[in-house]
Amino acid sequence: MNELKFPDKFLFGTAVASYQVEGGIYNNDWTIWENKNNSVCVEPCNEACNHYELIDEDINLLKTLGIKAFRFSIEWSRIEPTQGIFNDDEINHYVDKANKLISNNITPIITFHHFTTPEWLYNQGSWLNPKADDYFNNYVDKLMQKLPKEIVYFNTINEPGIFSFFGYFSTNKFPPGIANETKFINASENIMSAHKKALKTIKQFNSNAKVGMTHALQEWEDDDDNKLKEYLKYHLEDKFLEASIDDDFIGLQTYTIVRYPKSIFLKLFNAVLLNIGIIRKFILPRIIQIFAGRNGAITKETRTTKMGYEYRPDAVLYNLKRLNKKFPDKEIFITENGIATDNDDERIEFVTTVLKDVHQFESENSNVIGYLYWSLLDNFEWDLGYQMNFGLVEVDRETYKRIPHKSAKWFGKISSSNILSIT
Repeated sequence: MNELKFPDKFLFGTAVASYQVEGGIYNNDWTIWENKNNSVCVEPCNEACNHYELIDEDINLLKTLGIKAFRFSIEWSRIEPTQGIFNDDEINHYVDKANKLISNNITPIITFHHFTTPEWLYNQGSWLNPKADDYFNNYVDKLMQKLPKEIVYFNTINEPGIFSFFGYFSTNKFPPGIANETKFINASENIMSAHKKALKTIKQFNSNAKVGMTHALQEWEDDDDNKLKEYLKYHLEDKFLEASIDDDFIGLQTYTIVRYPKSIFLKLFNAVLLNIGIIRKFILPRIIQIFAGRNGAITKETRTTKMGYEYRPDAVLYNLKRLNKKFPDKEIFITENGIATDNDDERIEFVTTVLKDVHQFESENSNVIGYLYWSLLDNFEWDLGYQMNFGLVEVDRETYKRIPHKSAKWFGKISSSNILSIT
């Protein structure tokens, strides 16, 4: 048996997001979106995994498994259910959650925005509202007054490229469901401004804080000069990476590769899409729906995950190299990575391949903070509902009973020892 030892300071953990696991959240944009008459969502979130009520059980589960870091998001719509009115009981819930993790020697990692926006801001234009960045900063300011000073790692905004692109440019995946290039660019600017303001606020309250956004980065075929590919890569990823220039670390979240069909006709059509105004305005959002985020050139020979995209653990190493080239002086934190699968052995296979690559990269560069598996629990996967089981732990949809997979104990052993054993 071969053992790969990671540095003692390297953090192995898991991640969740408030809306996807907590339950009982009915006052944000996603509640409205998934309950529309013509909703594209498979099903509503409703009570999710009941994580809010079962937090003590889930912390004990983390401890029992040996998992030593836990990334979770704070639900803005709980903290500020009405504009300018903050709920102290809800603030205390998250403060207590962080303190319980700390007392159990589990490192809490805070995310302030993981896709969901309060209903009151949704009614005011969501991230198109020119004051959205200030509203977000006020919310972060309020929390930082109470959150434990022992917390080191903070994520301001999760995957800004994904929720802005799917919500304001792609036609129907995420709220508010706008397909407008100009509005998407405006929303993006407000999101990046919100990040920069929140970064400063967090550091004002916690001088030890390390702050960054988390970026959803695909692997790209660099030898493909397709103009649409370059356009999407910039608007989904690169411009948000540029907004992280002052971050303490770069949060990396990657799952697959995007391959574009090798077609002369498509390349010629792309030139039309991007250069003729009326076509760009009305047709482009519908075309990019096909290629953005979860899709690509999938053939019958392509090995895919349950999500439908290509099985590609190699994408992590690709993006570690990419980030190291762009930000040679910054640390990298793999804040999400995982696989939706019905085969737990496949989950172990996938993560093993990723961690072998991470170990090799870390041994050569010494700038990777840690690896967080997505996710601790099978949870609500946005428009796809509860069908996409990423969890190390199965959740009974009727009783909310936690049923750890073999992979949960396997990963917990890695987390507690910082050793990957390869047979």
